[in-house]
Amino acid sequence: MEKKESERKKFLEVSDKKRPSPWGNRFVLSAIIQGAIITGLTVSLIIMQAVFSDTSLIEFLSLSLDGPAKWFFFGYFMYITLVVSIAITAIFYNHLESNLNKKVRGKKNQLVWMQLIGMNVGGAITTILLIVAGFVGTGFVSFAEGEQNQAAYITELVKLPVAISAMVFAIGMISGGIAYATTYLGGPKINKISSNELTKYDRL
Repeated sequence: MEKKESERKKFLEVSDKKRPSPWGNRFVLSAIIQGAIITGLTVSLIIMQAVFSDTSLIEFLSLSLDGPAKWFFFGYFMYITLVVSIAITAIFYNHLESNLNKKVRGKKNQLVWMQLIGMNVGGAITTILLIVAGFVGTGFVSFAEGEQNQAAYITELVKLPVAISAMVFAIGMISGGIAYATTYLGGPKINKISSNELTKYDRL
């Protein structure tokens, strides 16, 4: 019993001494926000299905896979993938900063900011545009109301914004990868750096 208690105290002491992970926390928060957005989108689709109960939303979209509906499904599943990717990125930064005691310093912070913005702005806009264009393009609401009005032209309108936001996402991912790799491979652990050496790594 005493041994278990001592092990518990030792674990708590080690946990208390671990450095917090600023970037890990930021990515966790953004993953929660993005998860809330995709959850809200899913709930809105369920509500829409309840309103237009005479028409099966999934069946309607499945029958339109040759058209804009494929944009909807691709965007929806890519949004889920984006949320998971952000959460996994948070784990990586938590490991880097808390477990390895390596801090992202200097200009590398700017690169990680680019990654955070790229994933949460570029990635989110890309997937949302795909979802909206695919859904509106199928003309589900018009069909449920007894009209035949497929707005497939909307996919042409969003191609340029999708390309731009996807580019922002790609640049962010590359920037973050560079910052993470250089921080992981370069420089000693933070607890081994003297106060006189901190400015040296701040410039990296």
